[in-house]
Amino acid sequence: MNSTVFSAIAACTLAASALADPVTNFGTLTDSFGNEISFDAGTGNSNTDFMYQNINGQYTFGLSTQTYYGSANGPVTNNGVDTFYVQAGADQSGNPNGGAGAGRWGFKWSITSDGDGGVPSNLVMALRIDGPSGGSWGTLNEAFAAPLTAYPGSGTAYANQQTWGTYYDFMQLDSASLGLPAGLWDGLAYDFDELGTYTIQIKLWDAGGGALAELSTMSMNVEVVPAPGALALLGLSGFARRRRRG
Repeated sequence: MNSTVFSAIAACTLAASALADPVTNFGTLTDSFGNEISFDAGTGNSNTDFMYQNINGQYTFGLSTQTYYGSANGPVTNNGVDTFYVQAGADQSGNPNGGAGAGRWGFKWSITSDGDGGVPSNLVMALRIDGPSGGSWGTLNEAFAAPLTAYPGSGTAYANQQTWGTYYDFMQLDSASLGLPAGLWDGLAYDFDELGTYTIQIKLWDAGGGALAELSTMSMNVEVVPAPGALALLGLSGFARRRRRG
Protein backbone atom coordinates (compact mmCIF):
# COMPACT_ATOMS: atom_id res chain seq x y z
CA MET A 1 0.00 0.00 0.00
CA ASN A 2 1.54 3.30 -1.01
CA SER A 3 1.85 6.22 1.36
CA THR A 4 -0.78 8.31 -0.48
CA VAL A 5 -3.47 5.65 -0.03
CA PHE A 6 -2.39 5.06 3.58
CA SER A 7 -2.63 8.79 4.31
CA ALA A 8 -6.10 8.95 2.77
CA ILE A 9 -7.28 6.01 4.91
CA ALA A 10 -5.78 7.56 8.04
CA ALA A 11 -7.49 10.88 7.29
CA CYS A 12 -10.85 9.13 6.86
CA THR A 13 -10.34 7.21 10.12
CA LEU A 14 -9.55 10.40 12.03
CA ALA A 15 -12.58 12.16 10.56
CA ALA A 16 -14.83 9.25 11.50
CA SER A 17 -13.52 9.20 15.07
CA ALA A 18 -14.06 12.95 15.41
CA LEU A 19 -17.71 12.48 14.47
CA ALA A 20 -18.29 9.53 16.80
CA ASP A 21 -20.79 9.97 19.62
CA PRO A 22 -19.21 10.74 23.00
CA VAL A 23 -18.82 7.77 25.36
CA THR A 24 -21.18 7.91 28.35
CA ASN A 25 -19.51 7.10 31.67
CA PHE A 26 -21.13 6.56 35.06
CA GLY A 27 -19.72 7.61 38.42
CA THR A 28 -18.07 10.72 39.87
CA LEU A 29 -18.08 13.71 37.51
CA THR A 30 -14.62 13.81 35.94
CA ASP A 31 -13.29 16.01 33.15
CA SER A 32 -11.25 14.98 30.10
CA PHE A 33 -8.01 15.42 32.06
CA GLY A 34 -9.08 13.11 34.89
CA ASN A 35 -9.92 15.96 37.29
CA GLU A 36 -12.94 15.61 39.57
CA ILE A 37 -15.64 18.22 38.94
CA SER A 38 -17.48 19.54 41.99
CA PHE A 39 -21.24 20.09 41.85
CA ASP A 40 -21.88 23.54 43.31
CA ALA A 41 -25.55 24.18 42.53
CA GLY A 42 -26.64 24.67 46.12
CA THR A 43 -25.58 22.79 49.24
CA GLY A 44 -25.79 19.07 49.87
CA ASN A 45 -25.66 18.10 46.20
CA SER A 46 -23.22 15.33 45.36
CA ASN A 47 -21.05 14.99 42.24
CA THR A 48 -21.31 11.19 42.40
CA ASP A 49 -23.64 8.82 40.52
CA PHE A 50 -23.63 10.91 37.35
CA MET A 51 -24.02 9.83 33.77
CA TYR A 52 -21.42 11.99 32.05
CA GLN A 53 -19.62 12.55 28.76
CA ASN A 54 -16.29 14.19 27.98
CA ILE A 55 -16.81 16.03 24.70
CA ASN A 56 -13.93 16.85 22.35
CA GLY A 57 -11.54 17.21 25.27
CA GLN A 58 -13.19 20.56 26.02
CA TYR A 59 -16.44 20.05 27.93
CA THR A 60 -18.01 17.66 30.40
CA PHE A 61 -21.76 17.08 30.34
CA GLY A 62 -23.60 15.16 33.08
CA LEU A 63 -27.08 14.12 34.25
CA SER A 64 -28.16 12.60 37.55
CA THR A 65 -31.04 12.13 40.01
CA GLN A 66 -31.12 12.66 43.77
CA THR A 67 -33.49 12.79 46.70
CA TYR A 68 -35.29 16.07 47.24
CA TYR A 69 -33.97 17.81 50.38
CA GLY A 70 -32.04 14.91 51.79
CA SER A 71 -32.18 11.36 53.04
CA ALA A 72 -35.63 11.56 54.68
CA ASN A 73 -37.11 11.02 51.23
CA GLY A 74 -35.52 7.61 50.90
CA PRO A 75 -32.63 6.35 48.81
CA VAL A 76 -32.15 6.90 45.09
CA THR A 77 -30.63 3.84 43.44
CA ASN A 78 -29.49 3.23 39.87
CA ASN A 79 -28.47 0.56 37.37
CA GLY A 80 -25.04 2.12 36.85
CA VAL A 81 -25.87 3.01 33.24
CA ASP A 82 -28.85 5.26 32.48
CA THR A 83 -31.72 4.56 34.90
CA PHE A 84 -32.43 5.80 38.44
CA TYR A 85 -35.04 4.42 40.86
CA VAL A 86 -36.89 6.75 43.24
CA GLN A 87 -39.83 6.47 45.61
CA ALA A 88 -43.31 7.81 44.95
CA GLY A 89 -44.98 10.04 47.48
CA ALA A 90 -44.70 13.56 48.87
CA ASP A 91 -41.63 15.26 50.30
CA GLN A 92 -40.87 13.72 53.71
CA SER A 93 -38.07 16.03 54.81
CA GLY A 94 -40.16 18.56 56.73
CA ASN A 95 -37.92 21.31 55.34
CA PRO A 96 -39.83 24.62 55.54
CA ASN A 97 -38.24 25.68 52.24
CA GLY A 98 -39.60 22.66 50.41
CA GLY A 99 -41.98 23.44 47.57
CA ALA A 100 -45.69 22.71 47.97
CA GLY A 101 -46.53 19.42 46.30
CA ALA A 102 -42.88 18.43 45.95
CA GLY A 103 -42.11 14.79 45.41
CA ARG A 104 -39.22 12.86 46.89
CA TRP A 105 -36.76 13.38 44.03
CA GLY A 106 -35.25 15.89 41.63
CA PHE A 107 -32.90 15.76 38.65
CA LYS A 108 -29.72 17.68 38.02
CA TRP A 109 -27.28 18.49 35.25
CA SER A 110 -23.77 19.87 34.88
CA ILE A 111 -22.18 21.38 31.76
CA THR A 112 -18.69 22.75 32.32
CA SER A 113 -15.50 23.66 30.50
CA ASP A 114 -12.71 21.16 31.14
CA GLY A 115 -9.74 22.42 33.10
CA ASP A 116 -11.41 25.37 34.81
CA GLY A 117 -14.97 24.18 35.45
CA GLY A 118 -16.38 27.43 34.10
CA VAL A 119 -19.46 27.99 31.98
CA PRO A 120 -18.81 27.23 28.28
CA SER A 121 -19.55 30.53 26.54
CA ASN A 122 -20.30 29.10 23.11
CA LEU A 123 -22.73 26.30 23.98
CA VAL A 124 -26.52 26.26 24.01
CA MET A 125 -28.87 23.58 25.34
CA ALA A 126 -32.46 22.39 25.19
CA LEU A 127 -34.32 20.19 27.66
CA ARG A 128 -37.27 17.82 27.31
CA ILE A 129 -39.09 15.62 29.84
CA ASP A 130 -41.62 12.90 29.02
CA GLY A 131 -43.74 11.70 31.94
CA PRO A 132 -45.46 8.40 32.84
CA SER A 133 -48.93 9.58 31.77
CA GLY A 134 -47.76 10.85 28.39
CA GLY A 135 -47.31 14.45 29.46
CA SER A 136 -44.26 16.27 28.17
CA TRP A 137 -42.39 19.48 28.87
CA GLY A 138 -39.88 21.26 26.67
CA THR A 139 -38.39 20.42 23.30
CA LEU A 140 -35.02 19.47 21.84
CA ASN A 141 -35.66 21.64 18.77
CA GLU A 142 -32.66 23.91 18.16
CA ALA A 143 -35.04 26.83 17.57
CA PHE A 144 -35.69 26.81 21.34
CA ALA A 145 -32.10 26.33 22.50
CA ALA A 146 -30.94 28.63 25.29
CA PRO A 147 -27.42 29.78 26.22
CA LEU A 148 -25.78 28.45 29.36
CA THR A 149 -25.50 30.82 32.29
CA ALA A 150 -23.79 30.61 35.65
CA TYR A 151 -25.62 29.15 38.64
CA PRO A 152 -28.11 29.93 40.20
CA GLY A 153 -30.11 30.50 37.00
CA SER A 154 -33.91 30.42 37.02
CA GLY A 155 -36.85 28.84 35.24
CA THR A 156 -36.07 30.88 32.14
CA ALA A 157 -32.27 30.98 32.28
CA TYR A 158 -30.68 27.55 32.07
CA ALA A 159 -27.67 27.08 34.29
CA ASN A 160 -24.42 25.24 33.71
CA GLN A 161 -25.16 23.36 36.95
CA GLN A 162 -28.67 23.09 38.31
CA THR A 163 -31.07 20.91 40.29
CA TRP A 164 -34.78 20.90 39.42
CA GLY A 165 -37.95 19.15 40.50
CA THR A 166 -40.59 18.12 37.99
CA TYR A 167 -43.31 19.63 40.18
CA TYR A 168 -42.08 23.17 39.38
CA ASP A 169 -44.94 25.38 38.23
CA PHE A 170 -43.46 26.16 34.82
CA MET A 171 -43.21 22.43 34.04
CA GLN A 172 -46.98 22.10 34.42
CA LEU A 173 -47.68 24.68 31.70
CA ASP A 174 -48.29 23.80 28.08
CA SER A 175 -46.45 25.54 25.25
CA ALA A 176 -49.40 27.75 24.26
CA SER A 177 -49.68 29.15 27.80
CA LEU A 178 -46.05 30.25 27.54
CA GLY A 179 -46.63 32.06 24.25
CA LEU A 180 -44.98 29.32 22.18
CA PRO A 181 -46.48 27.22 19.38
CA ALA A 182 -49.49 25.30 20.68
CA GLY A 183 -48.92 21.55 20.86
CA LEU A 184 -45.15 21.79 21.19
CA TRP A 185 -45.56 20.31 24.67
CA ASP A 186 -48.50 19.78 26.97
CA GLY A 187 -47.13 20.10 30.52
CA LEU A 188 -46.30 17.21 32.84
CA ALA A 189 -49.39 17.39 35.08
CA TYR A 190 -47.03 15.93 37.69
CA ASP A 191 -48.49 13.84 40.49
CA PHE A 192 -45.90 12.85 43.09
CA ASP A 193 -47.70 9.53 43.59
CA GLU A 194 -47.65 8.67 39.90
CA LEU A 195 -45.73 5.50 39.19
CA GLY A 196 -43.81 4.93 35.99
CA THR A 197 -40.93 6.31 33.96
CA TYR A 198 -39.81 9.88 33.40
CA THR A 199 -37.38 10.29 30.51
CA ILE A 200 -35.21 13.40 30.79
CA GLN A 201 -33.17 14.51 27.78
CA ILE A 202 -30.72 17.36 27.25
CA LYS A 203 -29.20 18.27 23.89
CA LEU A 204 -26.11 20.44 23.41
CA TRP A 205 -25.02 22.52 20.43
CA ASP A 206 -21.88 24.53 19.74
CA ALA A 207 -22.90 27.99 18.51
CA GLY A 208 -19.34 29.27 18.15
CA GLY A 209 -19.24 28.98 14.37
CA GLY A 210 -22.34 31.09 13.75
CA ALA A 211 -24.52 28.04 13.02
CA LEU A 212 -25.47 25.40 15.59
CA ALA A 213 -23.34 22.26 15.47
CA GLU A 214 -24.88 19.39 17.43
CA LEU A 215 -22.52 17.96 20.06
CA SER A 216 -24.51 15.43 22.05
CA THR A 217 -27.85 14.33 23.45
CA MET A 218 -27.97 12.62 26.82
CA SER A 219 -31.03 10.69 27.99
CA MET A 220 -31.79 9.53 31.53
CA ASN A 221 -34.70 7.44 32.85
CA VAL A 222 -36.18 7.94 36.31
CA GLU A 223 -38.36 5.04 37.47
CA VAL A 224 -40.85 6.09 40.16
CA VAL A 225 -41.68 3.04 42.28
CA PRO A 226 -43.94 2.59 45.35
CA ALA A 227 -42.46 3.70 48.66
CA PRO A 228 -41.78 0.87 51.16
CA GLY A 229 -44.78 1.87 53.26
CA ALA A 230 -47.04 1.68 50.23
CA LEU A 231 -45.75 -1.80 49.44
CA ALA A 232 -46.48 -2.86 53.02
CA LEU A 233 -50.03 -1.51 52.77
CA LEU A 234 -50.55 -3.34 49.51
CA GLY A 235 -49.38 -6.52 51.18
CA LEU A 236 -51.73 -6.04 54.12
CA SER A 237 -54.70 -5.30 51.90
CA GLY A 238 -53.93 -8.42 49.90
CA PHE A 239 -53.75 -10.45 53.12
CA ALA A 240 -57.10 -9.01 54.26
CA ARG A 241 -58.72 -9.94 50.97
CA ARG A 242 -57.39 -13.47 51.25
CA ARG A 243 -58.75 -13.74 54.81
CA ARG A 244 -62.20 -12.55 53.68
CA ARG A 245 -62.27 -15.07 50.88
CA GLY A 246 -61.36 -17.82 53.35
